[in-house]
Amino acid sequence: MLTQEQMRQYLQRIDYHGSLEQEISTLSALQWSHLTHIPYENLNILAGIPLSLKPQDLFQKIVASHRGGYCFELQGLFKELLETLGFSVVQYAARFLDEGTAIQRRRHRVLVVTLGGLRYLVDVGVRNEAPRKALHLICDEVQSDGICQYRFDRDRFFGWVLLQKEMGKDWKPMYGFTEEVQIDDDFVMPSFYCEKHTDSGFNKYMKISIFSGASNFTIVDGVFKEYRSGKVQLRKRLTGPEELGGILKQYFGLENIPYLPPR
Repeated sequence: MLTQEQMRQYLQRIDYHGSLEQEISTLSALQWSHLTHIPYENLNILAGIPLSLKPQDLFQKIVASHRGGYCFELQGLFKELLETLGFSVVQYAARFLDEGTAIQRRRHRVLVVTLGGLRYLVDVGVRNEAPRKALHLICDEVQSDGICQYRFDRDRFFGWVLLQKEMGKDWKPMYGFTEEVQIDDDFVMPSFYCEKHTDSGFNKYMKISIFSGASNFTIVDGVFKEYRSGKVQLRKRLTGPEELGGILKQYFGLENIPYLPPR
């Protein structure tokens, strides 16, 4: 749980001035504010700075130091905010489904909030594919966040499967999760794997993302892109630390990074 002062600073960090009532509109508004003000980023991993998933360390990094993080960090701190506001939150561990028939290890932190007897998936940690609103956890109901469509299926192995449909594209599975409730410490080992293992995709190059209106801005492997309407509207390979630093500040609100990777 956050203190009242920490909650005030967190809401200021995401520029949120709306209702704090325990309602679905509040949940979605908080999610959108988070996605548009706190970037997904793995810069500390690339710099060799050890990650901590302890709530106070997450607050210091993301709120006090005006940084971002990846799913284990972003979802962990967002959970603290929601619980401080009185929302009922449970955590699950998910498998991504973006490698065809390969079964991936659980390496994503999922939040589910119960409101008025209904359950909603809340996610601020899926880089450029995060839903922009809380999604009703129910099968075969097509839901829209204004940009993409989403629906849930059930699978005997993967459990709940979240599918996404971008404009002009086919449905694709994003991730699946079963309903074994996780505690905070359950995410320490998968996060350590993502941070340190030689097979991890998080310690090789930059993965940075933030939302802005109908656009999503990303830097992946030294290439800056703007996505809008399901298409790449802008693509630019960054040529050096000075240009990278300018892009990080202008689009992602990131300054004073301790280490800028070469790509």
